[in-house]
Amino acid sequence: MKGLLKILLVVSAVVMSLQSAYAWGSRGHRMIGYVADMNLTPQARKMCNKYLGESLESSATWMDKVRYTEEYHHTARWHSVGVKNGEFVPSQLTGSKARYDTPMHDDDHGIARLVQIAEQMKEYRNLSDSTVAVNLKFIIHIVGDLHCPGHIFFADQSMQYSIKVGGKKIHYHTFLDKAYDYFNKGVAMADFYEQNCNLSSAEKRALRKGGVAEWVEKNLPLYRECYVLLPEGVEYDNLTATEQLRLKTITDRLYVDAGYRLAHIINKIFK
Repeated sequence: MKGLLKILLVVSAVVMSLQSAYAWGSRGHRMIGYVADMNLTPQARKMCNKYLGESLESSATWMDKVRYTEEYHHTARWHSVGVKNGEFVPSQLTGSKARYDTPMHDDDHGIARLVQIAEQMKEYRNLSDSTVAVNLKFIIHIVGDLHCPGHIFFADQSMQYSIKVGGKKIHYHTFLDKAYDYFNKGVAMADFYEQNCNLSSAEKRALRKGGVAEWVEKNLPLYRECYVLLPEGVEYDNLTATEQLRLKTITDRLYVDAGYRLAHIINKIFK
């Protein structure tokens, strides 16, 4: 019995450590899925229900749950992208400390893989139902990851550092992953949507303009700004109210942008 308890404690600790590495955390990813759910065309919603059997919101965290399984460990690098000499590369090539025990390829990053999967889905009618379902789950999650500042690795900017919240150390990445919990604690997704997703038709068109790489490129200044607002060792509670509000504004905007863009990709697939 003691042996079993010890095993359960170890497993619990591992799960908790893995959860801390999830981009946007569960709430953030689900919020992005919720925004997308609200903007699907009737045809796209019908097809998502057919292949997923659940909402985009409910499917949003699946990719994080399977990333360390033997079957899907090769997708671990797809959650991020590196920026080096003006090029998008696997995050490992930017000097990050991320290590994966699978061979690395030039296109082993979120942008390249998302584009490849979306291209494959143009022929979804010729794919098995299970392949379509997995591809949809990849798309849902990777779009969210590519809008998370903590998943964009700049070669000239280390992100391997900690800040403080209430005197306690927390990894920069982890803080951003939990942004929804910090800045929208207790806010229901329906309320967040009502407060933040009242974009005009012109604003929605502007968001959808371009492809995945262009979307990330447009967001790079926002990702850089997060590093400036949260330098190594800073105590978050000592930031000015204006600085804290700016972090909330950036992360809230990224949830919204990701949700609308996710809906756009899926609507195009099932048009």
